[in-house]
Amino acid sequence: MTPDQPLTDDLPPDDASGLSDAELRALLARAKAGGDEPLRRLVASYVTLRHLTAEALVTVETQYGAAAVARVPSLAHLKRLVQRER
Repeated sequence: MTPDQPLTDDLPPDDASGLSDAELRALLARAKAGGDEPLRRLVASYVTLRHLTAEALVTVETQYGAAAVARVPSLAHLKRLVQRER
């Protein structure tokens, strides 16, 4: 993998689709139980990023309309991920 290649390029689509809330809770519990601080911080960062992404999408939809999100492939993909993961 080259430095400019996205991390998801080598992952099957299902691997790059995000984690469910149940999977995140299980990972967090495992990290806490095992004293795995890096994993705990990673899960916390992922959850924070997911919430911020959802808020940003709502802002874009409010200002420009839902059609604006649907027209931009990356935003439409983010919306599908955020909706599926809740």
